Amino acid sequence: MSVRCLFFGKYTPDSIKGILSGSDRMAAVKAVVEAAGGSVNMVSFTRGPYDVVVDMNLPSQEMMMGAMATVEASGSMSNTMYLECVDGDPVWEAARSIASAYKPANA
Repeated sequence: MSVRCLFFGKYTPDSIKGILSGSDRMAAVKAVVEAAGGSVNMVSFTRGPYDVVVDMNLPSQEMMMGAMATVEASGSMSNTMYLECVDGDPVWEAARSIASAYKPANA
């Protein structure tokens, strides 16, 4: 089973110096994802609280967490986060199946 994930990260000042010196970040992203057995769908540099977002497919949640740990341990990024993309239909079906059993605190 493949896991689709969105990774968000903010470059550290030292990393920005490296980028300005010509470090190929797209190649670095692809190398990490491929080493984890995955594929890159899209990489985009962004404005806002994160500098980069990566849309990727990886073989498992463990590989996603391992890739994220590798990037964090390098010190090249801070404020990293990943979101696992899931099919909403099974989630809503599960919610519908248990909804009648839930009683809110104010009921």
